[in-house]
Amino acid sequence: MLHILKSITALEEVNKVYLDTDILLLIQDAVYAVNPLHRTYPLLKKFNILVLKSDLEARGILNRVSPSINVVDYEGFVDLTVEHATSLTWD
Repeated sequence: MLHILKSITALEEVNKVYLDTDILLLIQDAVYAVNPLHRTYPLLKKFNILVLKSDLEARGILNRVSPSINVVDYEGFVDLTVEHATSLTWD
């Protein structure tokens, strides 16, 4: 399943239903979590994480992304929705 997370709160909540085969795509304010200095960064270790490049750029934090995090553009976002039969968006 593809989980699309829009907020830090959503990142903290998704842990309840996350499976090892799932993917998390961080968008909007959830992208702050990929900064290694952010308080929620340690939570990311147990997830398969991708982050939307345009939201990183909009918040001026593209240069603060951990090297272990994969960044995708809108085309990559579309590809993810095609690859996964189900998706869930978290506010």
